Amino acid sequence: MFGSILKLTDDFFAYNLKYLFLVGLWPDDPWAKAHPTLYKMYEYTTHVLSIIYMIAGGIGTYQIKDDVVVFMTNLDKTLVAYNFVGKVVIFICKRRQVEILISKIINSGDHLTEERKKMMLMMIIIVTGLSTSVVGAFSALALYHNEMSVEAWMPFDPMESKMNLLTATQLVAITIVVPVIWRGIAMQGIICSLIMYLCDQLVELQDRIRSLEFTSMTERAVREEFKDIVKKHVRLMGYTQDMNTIFEEYFLIQNLAVTLELCLNALMATVIGFEQKTLLATFFVFLCVALMNAYIYCYLGNELIIQSGNIALAAYESSWISWPLDLQKDLLILLRVAQKPLYLSAGGIVAMSIETYSQTLYNGYSIFAVLNDVVA
Repeated sequence: MFGSILKLTDDFFAYNLKYLFLVGLWPDDPWAKAHPTLYKMYEYTTHVLSIIYMIAGGIGTYQIKDDVVVFMTNLDKTLVAYNFVGKVVIFICKRRQVEILISKIINSGDHLTEERKKMMLMMIIIVTGLSTSVVGAFSALALYHNEMSVEAWMPFDPMESKMNLLTATQLVAITIVVPVIWRGIAMQGIICSLIMYLCDQLVELQDRIRSLEFTSMTERAVREEFKDIVKKHVRLMGYTQDMNTIFEEYFLIQNLAVTLELCLNALMATVIGFEQKTLLATFFVFLCVALMNAYIYCYLGNELIIQSGNIALAAYESSWISWPLDLQKDLLILLRVAQKPLYLSAGGIVAMSIETYSQTLYNGYSIFAVLNDVVA
């Protein structure tokens, strides 16, 4: 059923699925199907590398617990990895459902604009380049100062020589770049592309509803067009429900991670002080990257809410006054259904929206304020 998905995704998710394949998260690729043993070995290797990083990072963080500044610095970076790895686990558990959803979309006959396809590709490239550059820059800076970029346990002393430090840095890079960072970006790419697809199709439905012009000559065509519009709206609602089922735990982990990240960074800023500019810059840059990624999800989720609600507005703005009574009643049903907007939920608790993003930031600051009062 899914063997030809990649061939059919030229208009939709080809780049996203190829990225997932390259980081070991998409065994449905034709090459992976032709070499299943090799790809399984690669997939399991990346799993093991991410687990090694989590264990080594956890041990390294525990070993420096007496140095508050270094401990909090390492905890901040380790939490980012735990966030990505947690989302990878969710994605792998729901991967079959993702395949089914993508197959439904590809076989639906829907189309995307060239601008949207380019935007999907550019988002992947920009986020990958930005995240890799940030990690690479601070790793190089740490190496320049004869420090570990992340305090992780090693079977040797990294500080014994320059060669040991370089080896330790390379080992950390091997266990975090592809297994953690690039995997997180690949998942973000496919999820954001799915949401953008839903938004674009909802905008198309609005245009089609507004363009309906009923006359005695076009009655049959209008009825067929309206019937097709209703069917597509129902189909998009089904896709949204499927996405909620697949990704609600994913979005919950994302929101919790951002809350903890903001709280921890604010707490570190008060403990460290402005004299340690390098550490503050590290916290600030990593926080900005985390907030940017969270904002992308919430912005697209908010756009989905707006565009699905605009279906009702488009129905109201159509030339329904000249329609026959039975078609007006059908339009009224569509309008009533569309008044309940589509949304993506985080754990079934909150909807992904700009309001939720603001609330997440507020929650992070609130937790920080409480902890700061307790420490003070």
